[in-house]
Amino acid sequence: MTTEPADTFSKHGEIMADLARSFIRQSILTKPKIEYKIDGSPVTNFDKELEVILRRYIHDKYPEHGIIGEELPAVNPSAEFIWLLDPIDGTLAFLTGIPVYGTLISLLHNGFPILGIIDIPMTGDRWIGQKNKKTLHNGRFIKTSDCSVLSEATLSTSSPDYYDETNINVLKTLQSATVQTVYGGSCVAYGQIASGKIDLGIDANFDIHDFLPLIPIIEGAGGLLTNWQGETLSKESGTENMLASANSYLHGKALEKINHIK
Repeated sequence: MTTEPADTFSKHGEIMADLARSFIRQSILTKPKIEYKIDGSPVTNFDKELEVILRRYIHDKYPEHGIIGEELPAVNPSAEFIWLLDPIDGTLAFLTGIPVYGTLISLLHNGFPILGIIDIPMTGDRWIGQKNKKTLHNGRFIKTSDCSVLSEATLSTSSPDYYDETNINVLKTLQSATVQTVYGGSCVAYGQIASGKIDLGIDANFDIHDFLPLIPIIEGAGGLLTNWQGETLSKESGTENMLASANSYLHGKALEKINHIK
């Protein structure tokens, strides 16, 4: 069992975020090789190369830890401590030069996230969340908004294209209930929920690499992130629909809307 303090894990997470930032900034100077996954989403050689770099770092520092990355097979996925990696979250934004793509890093303990990092290489933004600690954005403590009226809330979602006929009405219902919707923010949008600039975030059919790193960040700033049933998310969640909110009151109001859809 690893007995290092949580701050040591955070330090190594930041070193990995630094490695990722440097790699991505260099990568934009070279044309990527693109493949398409079964779901139609793009993946580049840079996604895979960066994941290899991060995996090597973890193996060097914590050879007994597990690793679950988005692009490569899992290593020791039943370990007590598991690093969760999304080397380039928002690959389409990366390919099109829209600087909302980033690296997501999380450390799970017994399947639940105790550390989460969002790093945005082109803007220099970094959010760090640790379980039972206040969230930091670029070294400063942050908090979610005080919005408690659903009709005054700003909603974010990555894209309506990620929904299907079984869940598009959830998005439409929350759009009707809130004052405005912002699209295409990728992981940045969830960082901005933690920073108090967006009140609600919703997305459909996302994987653990996409949402587990966000949980310590949003919770450490005063918010909540669950699935659409209000259930806690973990390594066992698989593909899920997620809802993030600035506070428990707003979260409850949004869940009421979702669960009253016929």
